[in-house]
Order: sequence, then structure tokens, then C-alpha cells
Amino acid sequence: MFRRPTDGIPDRARVSFLRAVGALFGPRKLSEPLARADHELELARNAPLRSSPPERQDDHFISSREVVAARLALLRKRLALSFVAMASAALIGYFLRSILTVPLPSRTLFAIGSLLAFATATLGRLGWEGQSIKGNSSVERIDQRIFHLLYWIGMCSGTLAVL
Repeated sequence: MFRRPTDGIPDRARVSFLRAVGALFGPRKLSEPLARADHELELARNAPLRSSPPERQDDHFISSREVVAARLALLRKRLALSFVAMASAALIGYFLRSILTVPLPSRTLFAIGSLLAFATATLGRLGWEGQSIKGNSSVERIDQRIFHLLYWIGMCSGTLAVL
């Protein structure tokens, strides 16, 4: 059966999607509920922290606030870079289809190429056992670049298929 990512998370550690999006795109103070939720989740899962003095719990909350802010900044950066990459692929596809006078293969071929690139990139990630704990090994960096390249090719091919 389908399992939601929030299964097993106490209610006080849940944040609404709208609040999370507000934290992602809004000012830093909007990330406070996310930090509070992460802190509450850690309290629920970590008995030593739960039984520690209030000062230690406050220190953990402050740490959670900094980690959430850093992760939100990283997510914003990655979203922006992904948008730029996909927009560049669409623009190149538009350029190739509308400006060049060279005959191009059929739209069907581009559609199949697009699907193949997206499926290969996505399915290549499922259950990959070569991951390290930090996710920053040389093989993982190569995998990440291949993943992004395949998505770029899929977007460009998809644009060529629909124009």
C-alpha cells in the first residue's frame, strides 16, 4: 500500500504544505515552523534528548533552526539552477525547431527520445546501492551529472517533439 512520507510523524512535528512553501520562498522567519517541527520530531525519536535539560533542548532547537535555514537556501539554489537548465533546454529546442532551416527528424522520434532520457535518468536512481552516507563520492558526482544531462536532453527533445 502507498505510504505517505508523513506516516509515523507526530502531529506536532507536521507542517502544512503551504507553510512549507512559504518558508521556501519567503523570508527566513517563515522557516521557524519547519525548525520547530524538525525539533519536535527529534524529541519524539530521541529519548536522551527528550530527557535532557531544557537548555540542551533549546540548543538543539537553535541548531535545528540553522540547519533548516541552510537546507532551504540549498533547495532554493537547486530549484533555480534546475529551472535555468530546463529553460535553456527548451530554448535550444525552440531554436533548433523554429530558426534552423536544416531538416530535423520526426516529432515522434524526439518524443520517444525525450521519454527514453527521462525514464533512464529517473529509473537509474531507484534503489541505487552505490550511495555513500554523505552522497558526495566521485561516483555519485558522476551519477548526478549524468542525471542532469539526461533530464536536459529529455527536455530539449520534448520541446522539439511538441513544436
